[in-house]
Amino acid sequence: SLPYVADVISLVLVAGVSFDRNSSFIISCFHSCYSWISMAVYLPLDLMNGLNSPDVNNGRANLLHKIVLAIIPFMIFLLFFFIYRSGNPIFDQLAANINFDFISLPWCFFTLGGFILMYGFFKQRVISFVQKTDQNTSDELIPISLEDHVKTMLGNLISLPNLIYTGVLLLIMLNGLLALVNGIDIYYLGFLHATPPGITFSQYLHNGTNSLIASIILAVSIILFYFRGYLNFYEHNNWLRKLSYIWIAQNIILVISTAYRNTVYISNYGMTHKRIGVYVYLFLCVVGLFTTFIKIRNAKNNWFLFRKNAWIAYGFMIVACPFDWNSIITDFDINWFQSDKTMEIDQRYLADLGHTNMARLFQYYIVEGKTLHAHADTSQSGSMSLGRSSSDQNEYAHEIRNMIWYEYLYLERDYARHKWPSHCMSKSNNLHAVEKMIKDNNLDCPVTIR
Repeated sequence: SLPYVADVISLVLVAGVSFDRNSSFIISCFHSCYSWISMAVYLPLDLMNGLNSPDVNNGRANLLHKIVLAIIPFMIFLLFFFIYRSGNPIFDQLAANINFDFISLPWCFFTLGGFILMYGFFKQRVISFVQKTDQNTSDELIPISLEDHVKTMLGNLISLPNLIYTGVLLLIMLNGLLALVNGIDIYYLGFLHATPPGITFSQYLHNGTNSLIASIILAVSIILFYFRGYLNFYEHNNWLRKLSYIWIAQNIILVISTAYRNTVYISNYGMTHKRIGVYVYLFLCVVGLFTTFIKIRNAKNNWFLFRKNAWIAYGFMIVACPFDWNSIITDFDINWFQSDKTMEIDQRYLADLGHTNMARLFQYYIVEGKTLHAHADTSQSGSMSLGRSSSDQNEYAHEIRNMIWYEYLYLERDYARHKWPSHCMSKSNNLHAVEKMIKDNNLDCPVTIR
């Protein structure tokens, strides 16, 4: 689904940016979505205004105007057609002989829906206030005086020395707390190489990721609160800056700790999409912390963070699209298993990933007759069912082989019906590779489908 999501976001973005190149990522996407949502109101109005344009009155109406003008007469014609058909049996018999099978209703709805979407794509609309605010807001903070700060709501509620005091005290306590958390992680992961008693590694990983989410959001939110307005230019904010830098550094240590836990978890239980997603999230966390550091150091405003991080996240998504992650996951699990026979891999997960890894699994399981030993049936939640007997393992391996055969049969059946607009290179390549292996090894399919 990643390339589809990236494609839709790219189309939404290119429509907004083409209309206003000075617009930010977030505002461009917002105005594109606004154009599509408001299209139900503006499309009829634009058509009516187009019919009343001078070109139409001068007799130079284009085909679109003529089609629009013909809609109402055609609808009235259909109304009288059905009235006459219900009132005249002879006419009803004649009308029954008319064959409209050549008209494809799905094609009509598809074409009409495509026209409406393309109309919203090319006919961009903006909210002037939002557009001007975005264009007039730079990434730099505008220096303000102490008198201007006192006039703000925050300046009226608390004095500047008290604000600095609360910020420094808060960051000292939070740094101490996070230092304790990081110290515990370093002790167990770096020295003991084990989890605390009574805690599974799955809990250790998932709880660590959840705490990381809360910590990053809290860290950025507090920094955005304190480093706003006059406080960025206050000459006695050195301690607040230094403590913020230390807290950002400690959050990065927490990111590294979580990445290490995820790496150990993958080395024991194999790679999955969700475990790759943890790395993606950790990367974006580091980027967010780094841009927050730049915001404090260079006195950037809060809008700077949203602008830059949105572009970075979008760019990272585009870079990730060309990779066949199903095959990467499959190759990694199989190759890593060859060097570490103690891994507990969810083989059902691999067999159910899709068609892109089908040829690789077919080669490993069917042609070479190997398995991943099925020591455990690992669910996606990370729970294990250890202690399988030899017969259970053989039955499990037999089930995986049948799943691969079914994947091949269903793909062969469904893809055989496709026409050239639905051609898929990865499906064709995997089908041809499997068919070649079946022919070269004289294999018989042990399952059938209806």
